[in-house]
Amino acid sequence: MPLVHVHMAEGRDPAAKKALMDAITDAMHQHVGAPRESVRVWINEFPNTNFMAGGELLKDKQERLARERSEAEGDR
Repeated sequence: MPLVHVHMAEGRDPAAKKALMDAITDAMHQHVGAPRESVRVWINEFPNTNFMAGGELLKDKQERLARERSEAEGDR
C-alpha cells in the first residue's frame, strides 16, 4: 500500500488539492503498478510563516514576488 504524504503551504482551493491527489494516485498506479484503491495520499498544510528557505520566510517571499510582479506590470 503506497503512502504519499504531501507538505505544502496553505492557500490552495479544495478542487486544486483534489486534482493533485488524483494525479498522484494516477502516477503511483502508472509508474509503480500500485492498484488505485491501495494508494493513500494526504496533504499537511502549514502557514506561510512556518516555512523558510534560503533565509527567507515563505510569507516574505510571496509578498516580494507580488511586489515585483506589480512593478513589472507598471513598467509596461
